[in-house]
Amino acid sequence: MRPSTYLVFGDLHGRVLPAFKLAQAWSREHAVALAGLLQVGDLGYFPDPSRFDQATKRHGEKDALEGGVRLVAQPSKEADAVFAGAPCPGALWFTAGNHEDYELLKEWERGAGRGEDSFVVDAYGKLRCVRDGHVAELPGGLRVGALWGIDDRAPRARKRIPPRGRISHRGTAALSCANFDVLLAHESPRDAILADSGSEEIGAVIHCARPAFAFFGHYHGTGRRVEGDFGGTRVYHLSHLELRSRAEEGSVGVLTWDGGAGDFAYLDPAWLRTVTRHNWKHR
Repeated sequence: MRPSTYLVFGDLHGRVLPAFKLAQAWSREHAVALAGLLQVGDLGYFPDPSRFDQATKRHGEKDALEGGVRLVAQPSKEADAVFAGAPCPGALWFTAGNHEDYELLKEWERGAGRGEDSFVVDAYGKLRCVRDGHVAELPGGLRVGALWGIDDRAPRARKRIPPRGRISHRGTAALSCANFDVLLAHESPRDAILADSGSEEIGAVIHCARPAFAFFGHYHGTGRRVEGDFGGTRVYHLSHLELRSRAEEGSVGVLTWDGGAGDFAYLDPAWLRTVTRHNWKHR
């Protein structure tokens, strides 16, 4: 089997089309075909702006990119133009963060049926949400497990979280007994980024399941590898891709997978700076 290559994105908060355009540009300019895209939650899945949560509404008033999911939830000229570009990755697989329309995600999940480990949530079949506590096999053979939500138990945890926005014991218990290569979580392991924050249960999943990689987002700051007692699992934080001016350092990385082993590296910051708020549509 030939190695497969994936790009891994941090929080997007609606910037779905910029992410696909960035992936197309990277694939074309590096002459590397992409088997798919991965994303660590806070996709900003709010197809209906009237259902924005408070934080998304506040940011959306200043930045129209926050509402970008509506452009793929129903067909649009903007999405048609992006997805017609070559080379376009087949799909983006994501976990749910703490800023999503959970009710709508659950509707899509119920419609997909219990036998599906991931389900489509857009009009183009490009966005696939991995079910909480499930493992989805991607093109190229990569097995990806997902945990939804953030921690509500640590001393510094947020307490006002919608019930579905909390990490579920059912999900962590299921993944602790599963066999997979990559853990996609929105939350960090306990103390990975901030003292007294993060999830002990995520650490337990890593210790029990021993995936090759674990990726998470949620926290601000430049993405970096997290050192700690994670056995053989390599744990990485991804920055937010906000395009405040240019694509942020540490917000995207390249994962290469070859059967039972792989490698990960953040994209070159110099290359990321070539993708800007003003030119991403034309990259």
